[in-house]
Amino acid sequence: MIPTTADFYDETGRRARWLGALHGNADPETLRDLDTGRLMLEATDPTTFADAVLDLLDAFTEQGLGQSHPPRDGWPWSWPDSRSTDWIYLFDRGRAWVITGRIWSYAMPRVDHPPQRPAATGHA
Repeated sequence: MIPTTADFYDETGRRARWLGALHGNADPETLRDLDTGRLMLEATDPTTFADAVLDLLDAFTEQGLGQSHPPRDGWPWSWPDSRSTDWIYLFDRGRAWVITGRIWSYAMPRVDHPPQRPAATGHA
């Protein structure tokens, strides 16, 4: 399987908060196979979604699916926003959404990210 990247946000628009990232088998089908991924994808409120994302970041690495990047570690990518990210998971209007980076500018016109890691050179 070709590694994919994923970013997670608690809502859309300018007030969206980046919740972390994954690099590895981060596609929706793989994440749905994890209890925490399924909880995130089926969330009906923003708190459940955000909590499930935090748990997913831990479970993803523990299951050997790739690397997780919590916000405390900074923005992991060499690109400035999620336009170049394969999968974007976000919560909006009472449900979780999965979009691709190609439509990032429509869903998220401008989001401030944590500082980039000094050693970021692309996929972490």
